Amino acid sequence: MNINYRQIRKEDGYEWYTLLSKVWRVAYSHIFPEKVFDARDKGIDDKVREFTEEKFLGERKIAYVAECEGKIVGIMFGTLDSTYEYFKKQGYADLVALYVYPEYQGMGIGAALKDIFVKWAKEKGADRFVIGVLKENAKARKVYESWGGQLSEHEQDFEVMNVRYPESFYTYEKETN
Repeated sequence: MNINYRQIRKEDGYEWYTLLSKVWRVAYSHIFPEKVFDARDKGIDDKVREFTEEKFLGERKIAYVAECEGKIVGIMFGTLDSTYEYFKKQGYADLVALYVYPEYQGMGIGAALKDIFVKWAKEKGADRFVIGVLKENAKARKVYESWGGQLSEHEQDFEVMNVRYPESFYTYEKETN
């Protein structure tokens, strides 16, 4: 199987948000009620209209996709400025989004996308980064731990449709590959 990695392009919007919606439905079906997924599905067209390269690419942000046979099978978005105030104050870069279709998981695609982010962040002077994850997402947490992430003592709530869900954080320092 040949996987190609490249920066996002304007025309990737529909596949980007469709992948997000489908992966969310699988990854979080035991956490969120069905109405959360339905609302995300209904909002895809609006999000596609707002999808721009400038939103995801720039001096302090990066977005890549993984493609297999012309189909986007994984996505990654990161920034040098953490989206979490607690980690931003401490100078952490942030791997904001990393999603791979379930049928492509376990093939190293997520790790390759993470490595692209880490290399880019290091080139920009960042020596540590953070990944936020829903506390109940045991599968993702296991992956982040296998990558050498250290569970932070900091937790906060992730809010969806006025319901709060606990979020945990994994930090990676200096020599993370």
